[in-house]
Amino acid sequence: MKRILWMAGVVLCFFLPEILLAAEPEGNLYPTPTRLFHIARSVNRNLVCYDVRLSDGRLDSKEPMEVYWMNREEHEGQRGGLSFIQRKLAYGYDVVDKGDDSSVVTLTAYPARRLEIVRDGERYVCRTIIGGQPSILRWLYVKASDWNPLAVEYVELHGQVIATGEEAVERVKR
Repeated sequence: MKRILWMAGVVLCFFLPEILLAAEPEGNLYPTPTRLFHIARSVNRNLVCYDVRLSDGRLDSKEPMEVYWMNREEHEGQRGGLSFIQRKLAYGYDVVDKGDDSSVVTLTAYPARRLEIVRDGERYVCRTIIGGQPSILRWLYVKASDWNPLAVEYVELHGQVIATGEEAVERVKR
């Protein structure tokens, strides 16, 4: 019995990090009424926020999202813009289709995943496929390599399955 418990402990030590998924970032997320989703990263507590951009109460189809940093460390609560490099290589987005009060975009770092910004009742949401299910995207977690903070080990998408309301999670490895 002791040997079985010891072996179970060894298995958990080696595989538990892969079994557990990232928890929602702790602390104040500084939510806004227009927040579509945010990106949390393993390198620090700061967030990259994606808010819907409106024009006359409707989605701005040319630039449907406002993207910015939310500082949660040195200058807590301070908001800042993305640099040119961050926009072009990591956290920016491209509009790939425009609809009537909706847009389809892709994130610069992951153009294979389409994100649809649509009105859902009184607010806008970002829909995508998470774990094979049509879902509303809430947040992403980016796990950087321990050896190279610019290299990504995996990205987790977190959201809510549209049909059931259940939590949707998918880990994408690079």
